Amino acid sequence: MIEHMCSQPRDGRDAASIVFDLPGYDVVDAVDLPLGGRRVVVQARARDEACPGCGVLSARVHAWARQHVTALPCGGDAVEVVVRKPRMVCAEPACPRRTFTQATDELPLRARCSRRLREQLVEAVVDSGRAVGEVAAAFGVAWWTVQNAIDAAAVTLPDADTVAVRELGIDEHRFARARFFREPQTRSWRRIEPWMSTFVDARTGQVLGVVDGRGSTGIQSWLEQRSLSWREGIKVVAIDPSAPFRAAITRALPRARVAVDHWHLVKLANQAVTTVRQRVSREQHGRRGRKNDPVWAHRMLLLRAGDRLSLRALRRLQDVFDRDDPTDEISAAWAVKEHTRMLLACNDIESATTARGQLGIAVLAADMPETWTLWNTINAWWDEIETFITTGVTNARTEAANTGVKHIKRTGRGYRNHDHYQARILLRSHRRTRRRRTLNQQGTTLKCE
Repeated sequence: MIEHMCSQPRDGRDAASIVFDLPGYDVVDAVDLPLGGRRVVVQARARDEACPGCGVLSARVHAWARQHVTALPCGGDAVEVVVRKPRMVCAEPACPRRTFTQATDELPLRARCSRRLREQLVEAVVDSGRAVGEVAAAFGVAWWTVQNAIDAAAVTLPDADTVAVRELGIDEHRFARARFFREPQTRSWRRIEPWMSTFVDARTGQVLGVVDGRGSTGIQSWLEQRSLSWREGIKVVAIDPSAPFRAAITRALPRARVAVDHWHLVKLANQAVTTVRQRVSREQHGRRGRKNDPVWAHRMLLLRAGDRLSLRALRRLQDVFDRDDPTDEISAAWAVKEHTRMLLACNDIESATTARGQLGIAVLAADMPETWTLWNTINAWWDEIETFITTGVTNARTEAANTGVKHIKRTGRGYRNHDHYQARILLRSHRRTRRRRTLNQQGTTLKCE
């Protein structure tokens, strides 16, 4: 025998109020609208309110007003919420504000959306990565309502000075596509690329700030705006091989060490191999490489790590050198690239110095402009390479943050307002970092148990 049992709610709410679940409010009435959707009339459960002018509690109602508020859909249909709000009479005779309207955390004064709806709007845009226009259409609100919710959430973000950072990463990305402008005096065309630079906590991946441009002026200005204690806490700054970045860090953070990211140096070595391959193909065939040319068909094989190649891949590589490298320049450039990788894989300064000498011998044997350029870059950034080898600080999380920034840009099909763009970037990074930290803490707790 099955006995149906129904327990009464402890707070005394009726069934409709429990189903609608608007914190602090009870459902007074609910009707279906002729054109679809529902109209739900709610009223605050509390009957006393503090006067915003003097702070004295009052339970005397002067009049009742109705306010239309947009709320979350219920049961798959749009909901029009009508709030029955009392206008209270101040109990303090000396208060100049004689009457005031009731306001709650869920529905603040002059609110047109419920707090839960605003939270869902921010979650849909920031966490799910949807466009503002798409979210506005899905929830039945205006575009600026969604954007205002994002801006309000961005205001509550903690300041960068409150985030304890020991390892900082700096990188740039292009804000929009390149544009061409005609100079009024010379009438010549000028290419303008709108860049932005991001500051990222190299340990957690949280974006701390975004500035326009990628020059030393903007970088130095943002760093100097931080508190003295925050700047003194920075021990290592990871950057790309960018002279403006290094100059700004040297002036703004004189005590911090600069580490160059090894991935970009390997990229420069791969670019040297590609440049040599293209030049040799033009000199040998008088044209660009084609798919029937062995060196062009295996161009990606040349860029793979030599110590990770299988025996079959090594035989294919040697066959390419024998068949399509009559001057041995491509094989020499490949050897320089591999020596560069060996140098950046060192774990201590002593082995790195030895690898540097071997790289110099390989560059001297190759004796090509492309390899000499790479060698000069290595020497110019040797102090930063030593910092990378000793500390192991890279721009990996900074590059990951930039990937997320690019997704935001593509989702919005570009941004005209820099403030909206930066708000999306900072909100997304903060919420993801907080979620990642929570998961790590939960995992640590489970391991301890």
